[in-house]
Amino acid sequence: MKTSYEESGFQLFRGAWPREEIGALGDMAYDLLTPYRGKILRQNGQLEFNQFLPQDGYQHWGTDHGSYTVLISNPILNGHISLPEGLEPLSQGLRRLITSPALFERLHGLDGAKHYTVHQTILFIASQTTGMHLDSWSVDTAPHGFSHTVWIPLQDMTQESGVPCVVPWPRDKVVTEAELGLSSDLSFGERYDRYQTALAKRIADSSPIIVTSFMRQGDFMAWSSLTPHCTLPSRPRYARRVSLQLLLRPSHMRWGNFATQPAELTPDRAEKVSDRFSFIV
Repeated sequence: MKTSYEESGFQLFRGAWPREEIGALGDMAYDLLTPYRGKILRQNGQLEFNQFLPQDGYQHWGTDHGSYTVLISNPILNGHISLPEGLEPLSQGLRRLITSPALFERLHGLDGAKHYTVHQTILFIASQTTGMHLDSWSVDTAPHGFSHTVWIPLQDMTQESGVPCVVPWPRDKVVTEAELGLSSDLSFGERYDRYQTALAKRIADSSPIIVTSFMRQGDFMAWSSLTPHCTLPSRPRYARRVSLQLLLRPSHMRWGNFATQPAELTPDRAEKVSDRFSFIV
């Protein structure tokens, strides 16, 4: 398994958790979050109310008419750390899942680490429209490539769900900005946008093989911080896809991101929550 991960940059795990346990967590997330009317921390780092996606085929052009789904368009950030009053059971369930022995054992099989630090979780209720990119720009180890993304479906996936897919890619393969003819003398946001666009074009020009799975409840996929990935379209355009994504790294390793590779250990602001996991808080 470790050799396969080193060579391809991803690994699919089947039956890591009981189906019933994962299904119950997914249903709890949907049932508690969709009717919630308070503010929650979102993927953009802001406290916001739920925003809902329109019915398929309805285009919202600044008018107040039209029909909306109950699918939340602004995903929940770091719900494993805290959620508002009334949502505590969901936060506790997310925390149990991402500190479970089942997750540790499988990650340990990929890299042999003895402890992991969770930097971020994102809880999705609806399918996304994510273009080709690297998670290394959000968080990565120094040297690059030892941080992991873990994607856990909290419902069964089908060809209509809008599943993530990866491009098989050696775990430690770095394509630099210079290799893509890009300048690093720009703001971080500009560098990020230009890099992802250029990398996506290079990958597309190579007629790449992509890999995905119609995962069942209890399965998950892990990929390296350097593995290119994107989200396939769902049908209808806006579909329920309850899922959890987390970014984590072996705790003993230095960390930064794609653009910043520190020479020394960076202060973690980490809270040890078990023998095997810590959370950035």
